[in-house]
Formats: sequence, structure tokens, C-alpha cells
Amino acid sequence: MVSLPVKRRERRPEFIFVGDHPAVDFANTFSRSQSRWTDHLRVWADVIDWLSLAGLSTDPALQIPAPRSAESIKSVVMLRGAWRAELETLVAAGKVSDEFIKRLNGHLGEDVFHETLRRTGKASFHLDRSASQLNGEKFALAILSRQIAHFLAEANLSYLRHCANTASCALFFYDTTKNHRRQWCSTAACGNRHKVAQFRKRQAKSNR
Repeated sequence: MVSLPVKRRERRPEFIFVGDHPAVDFANTFSRSQSRWTDHLRVWADVIDWLSLAGLSTDPALQIPAPRSAESIKSVVMLRGAWRAELETLVAAGKVSDEFIKRLNGHLGEDVFHETLRRTGKASFHLDRSASQLNGEKFALAILSRQIAHFLAEANLSYLRHCANTASCALFFYDTTKNHRRQWCSTAACGNRHKVAQFRKRQAKSNR
């Protein structure tokens, strides 16, 4: 007999990693294909799976009691919605609201840790950070907020892009290509659909 967790994983939409930064990929956990919107974070286990696959955390402290799952997933989805709105504004006008920065700092301020400098060689060192004291949704929100904060602080935000297929795709990406001329979330998806559409237009014109 198949267990419920296995069934949930079989039904879960495939995660999309085309953003070239975890913060952007987090925004892309709400995606659109043609006219259909898909939420890739439907239950708390999806959040845990995504954090693991994104290479951000596999810490058991992310687990939560079942009665809290609905409220916990809601808090992550609300952060994602606010972040997507900021990304839209960033692409259009290059701005981030003070309210959103305050929101991030609120989540970051929940976390408490210390760092220790360790020697790894005669003249080489490594900085170790202690485990977070947070758990559950607060831990997840701190991890996600830290990724967003690092992106805003370190990325060249002029290279943040919305897929050129704005008619049926809502994915963002950070353009790390050499010439910074990337247009599509994926050449195999939207890029290929664009080529097919252009080919059909040329065919239609030639048949007139």
C-alpha cells in the first residue's frame, strides 16, 4: 500500500530552477504556463523538499507538528508573494520598498548565531557559523530572507530579468551570461516556443 507522503510527492509539481540564484528560484515556486498558474509550495513538506533541492538546508529543525502546517505554509507563501511583487518593481523601476526591507530584517532579526574563525592551514582560515536556534517556519523564513538579502546586497540588480515570454510565463531569472543578453527563462521551454511561433508566422505569410 502506498503511503500518503509518497502520493503527495507524486502529485507535487516539479520545482523550477532557472533563476541562477536561490532567492529568484524561491519566487519562481509560483509559476505560470500558458494561462495556468501553479503553486509548487502546497504543503509544508514541499517547503522542506525545496530548501533541500535548492541546497539551502536539510536541517531536521525545519520539521513542524502537523497541526501547525497550514499556518506555516501560509507564512512562507506570504513572503514569496511580497518578494514577487518586489521583483516586478525591481525589473520595471529598479526599486525595493522600505516596507519589504523592514519585513526581511524582521525575519533576520529572529535568528541568533555566532561565528568562529578556524585555521585550515598555515595561512588559510575558515569561518564556521553555529547552528540556528530557530525551528519550523521561523527557521525557514530566516533562511529564505537571508538568501533574498544576499541577492539584494550582492547582485547587480540591472541583470535581473523577467522571461521575455510575458504573455504566458511569469518566471524571473538573474542573467549571469557573459554578454547579459539572456531573454528566456529556458531556451528549451519559452525560447523554443518563441521559435516555433515565429516559424508558424513565416509559414502563414508564405502561404497567403
